[in-house]
Amino acid sequence: MALGPWLDGARALDRLFQLEKKHGAILEAQAVEIQTIKDRLTKLEAHVTAREEILVAKAEGAAAAVGSSVAAHHVSDISRRLGAMEERLRSGGTARLPPPDDAS
Repeated sequence: MALGPWLDGARALDRLFQLEKKHGAILEAQAVEIQTIKDRLTKLEAHVTAREEILVAKAEGAAAAVGSSVAAHHVSDISRRLGAMEERLRSGGTARLPPPDDAS
């Protein structure tokens, strides 16, 4: 009875098991690497979301500041013109202005 074919079969089977171990280790390493990349991507998405929120808040603040500045400029201009008209009416002496409203 020849043991040669049995030994060749056993060696092939041993090599197959060794390759399976190597492939298993490679798959585990790739799974760890994929999970690391997923975690990194999640952190990056959270960072980008936070930056977007900060950018929106800054833009809203800037818009509010500009709006207040424009409104203040127009109110100032209206007050100045109204004062000039009141002065012209007083100096002319023909028309009488009602007393200013009491703010309190």
